[in-house]
Amino acid sequence: MNIKKLRIILAASFATLGLASAVLGFSGALNNRVNKGAKIWMKDIQDGTKIRDIAIPGSHDTMALYSIADLAGQCQTLSLNDQLKLGVRFLDIRLKANGDSLKAVHGFIDQKADFASINKTVTSFLEKNPSEFIIMSIKEEVDPGKGDSAFEKTLIKYLDSGVYLKEQKELPTYIEEVRGKVLILSRYQNPTIGIPAYQGWKDSTSFTLANDIYVQDTYRITSKEQKQDEIKKCFDEAGHALKINFLSAYRTDGFPPSYAMSAAKDINPWINKEINNYQDRNIVLYDFISEENMNAFFKEANK
Repeated sequence: MNIKKLRIILAASFATLGLASAVLGFSGALNNRVNKGAKIWMKDIQDGTKIRDIAIPGSHDTMALYSIADLAGQCQTLSLNDQLKLGVRFLDIRLKANGDSLKAVHGFIDQKADFASINKTVTSFLEKNPSEFIIMSIKEEVDPGKGDSAFEKTLIKYLDSGVYLKEQKELPTYIEEVRGKVLILSRYQNPTIGIPAYQGWKDSTSFTLANDIYVQDTYRITSKEQKQDEIKKCFDEAGHALKINFLSAYRTDGFPPSYAMSAAKDINPWINKEINNYQDRNIVLYDFISEENMNAFFKEANK
C-alpha cells in the first residue's frame, strides 16, 4: 500500500470517528435530561449500607478528553466537574511526574490538566456535597518497573484538604465511614498511602487484588461479544469485598485499529439495555460516559 492511499484511508477513518462522536451523543456538555438528584444520589443511602452493596458508576481514564487526530487517546468528553454532577463516583486518574507537579496523561498523550486542578474540583465537590464519597484510583502512567520514586512524595503535597483517607490501608465496610471523603486506590509502586492496587494488576484480563478486589479489565478484544461476555461474567461474580468492571475496550483485528470511541459505540447502547438485569453491579467504569448511560444505570440501582 502506497503512502497516498494510506493517508486517504486514515483520513476517512478519522472523519468517520468524528461523525460517530456526534451521532452517538458523545457530547462535551450536560443537557437538562439528567436526573436532578444525581449530584447527591448517595444522600438517601442508609449509613449502615455496605460499600460492596452499592452500585457505583465510574469513568475509565477520567481525564482523557484529548486524543491524537481524533483516533487514539480520548476516552471521555465531559469535564471532571460535569462527571461528578452526573453521578460518577469512581475516578480513574492517570498521572505522570512533571517537575514538581503531576500532569494528567493517557499513555504519552498530555490531557492538559494537572493534579492540582483535579484536587481542587474533587475537594470543592465533596465540601459542598458531604453525603457523597469518591473512590479515586491513582495510577502512575509509566512503563512497568520504571516508576518515579518521587511520584508519591509529589502526590502527597496535594492531599492536605482533609477529604483524602490517606491512612486507609484496608477497604472500609460501610458508607458512613467514607461520606465526604476520597478513598484512594494506589496504582503505583511501593505506596505508603491509600489501599495498595499496583501489585497483582494484570494486563487485559480479570484478576483479584489484595483486599479481595476483583477487577475485570479485558480491553484488547476481537469482537464486541467477547467484551460483553467479560462484563456479564463480572456482574455474576459474588463474594468479593469489591469488584470493578471496566466497559472500555479496543478491537485488535482490523486496520486501522478500533479504539475507545468505536468500542463505546457498541458497548454503551448495549449496557443501557443490559444493566438492569444485574442488581449486583458494584463499580462499573464507562468510556464516553453520558446522561443516557447514567439514566439507565440509576433506573433500578440502589433500591
